[in-house]
Amino acid sequence: MNNTFRKIAYIISVLIIALVLVSFDFTLVYATSKTDLQNQQSELDEKINQTQTELAGIKDQMSTQLTQINRLNSQISEYETELDQLEGQISTLNSEITTKEEELKAKEKEFDDRKSILEKRLVALYERGTTSYLDMLLSSESLSDFISKYYLISELAVCDNELLDSIEKAKTAVEVEKTALANKKAEVEQAQTTAQRKKNTLDLTKNEKTVIVNNLSSEEKEKQALLEEFEQDRREIQLELAKIAKKHGDIVPVAPSEAGYGTPLPGKTKSNITTGFYGYANHGGVDFACSAGTPVQAVKAGEVVTSKALKRADGSYKSYGEYIVIDHHDGTMTLYAHMLANSRTVQNGAWVSQGQQIGQVGSTGNSTGNHLHFEVRINGARVNPTQYLP
Repeated sequence: MNNTFRKIAYIISVLIIALVLVSFDFTLVYATSKTDLQNQQSELDEKINQTQTELAGIKDQMSTQLTQINRLNSQISEYETELDQLEGQISTLNSEITTKEEELKAKEKEFDDRKSILEKRLVALYERGTTSYLDMLLSSESLSDFISKYYLISELAVCDNELLDSIEKAKTAVEVEKTALANKKAEVEQAQTTAQRKKNTLDLTKNEKTVIVNNLSSEEKEKQALLEEFEQDRREIQLELAKIAKKHGDIVPVAPSEAGYGTPLPGKTKSNITTGFYGYANHGGVDFACSAGTPVQAVKAGEVVTSKALKRADGSYKSYGEYIVIDHHDGTMTLYAHMLANSRTVQNGAWVSQGQQIGQVGSTGNSTGNHLHFEVRINGARVNPTQYLP
C-alpha cells in the first residue's frame, strides 16, 4: 500500500513539474557548474510554489456559488456601465433638442416678421386702388419725374423679389429645423426604450444574484464581500478611464499588430503568461508569475494617468493594490497591478518612455502570490492583451 502511494505521489510530482515547465516555457540551459544547476533548481522550485499558491488561492476562494456571483457581478457592472452611457446619450440629446427648439423659434419669428412686412406691402397696394406701376410712370410731369418714379419702382420690385426670396428661405429653414428636432426626439425615445430594457435585465440579474447570496455560508459571504469590493473598484476605474479617453476625442484605436508594444517584464513574452485572458466576467487581463521585486516597465511611451494604491479604511490593500495606468495616446491604455508596496516610481502626469521602470512585482490587493497583472484598455474597457504583446 505504501509503495503504491509513493508511486502515485511520484507520478503526480513529475506531472506538476512537467506542467509548470510547459506553462512557463522554461528551458534548461547547459550548466557549466554545480552552482548553475542549483540556481536553476531554485528558480524552478520557486515557480512551482508560486503556481501551487495561486491555484490553491483561486480554488479556495471560488466555490460554485462564488463563481456564479462573480459572473453576475460582472454582468451587473456591464449593464450599469451601458445604462450610464445611455443616460449620457439621452442627456446630450435632450440638450441638443433644447438648442434646436430655440433655433426653431428664432427661424419661425424671422419667417413671421418677413411675412408681416409682405402683408403690409400688399395691403398698402390694395388701399391705393387700381393704380399700377404703369399709371405711376404715365402720370409723370417731367422726364426727371419719370426717371425718379422708374428708379423707385425698380427698387420696389427688387425689394419685393428679395423679400419673397427671404421668406421662402426662412420657411425652408423652419422645415429643416423641425425635421432635425423630430429626429432627435426619435433618438431619445429609442435610447429610453433601450435603457428600460437594460434596467429590466439588470433587475432580473440582481434578483438571481440575491437568491444565490442568501444561500451562502458565512465564510462565503465574507469572500463575496471582497468580490463586491473588487468589482466596484473595477467599475469606478473603468468609468474614470473612459472619461480620460473621451477628452482626446474620437481616436481610432491602433491595431494590435501596429501598437509597437514591448514587454512589461524584462525577458518575458506572452509565452510566459501564467493566467490568460478569459473575458470581463472572469479574468480581464493576463498574469505573469515571477519573483517579488522584478522590475515592471512601460510597454510603450505614454502619459501616466493613474498611479495609486487602493486601500481600505484600515490601511489594508484591496482590489488592484498598487497599480498604474498609462495612456499611450493611440486609443489604448495599459494597466499594471498588484505591484510591490511603495514601489511605484512614477506619478500622475508623468511622461514615460518605452521600457522605463515604473514599479516592481508584488502581491498587493486581491492577489494570492507574487505576479504582475497586466491589462490593455480601449475607452476604459478591457480587451485581450495577448494580441498586443510580443
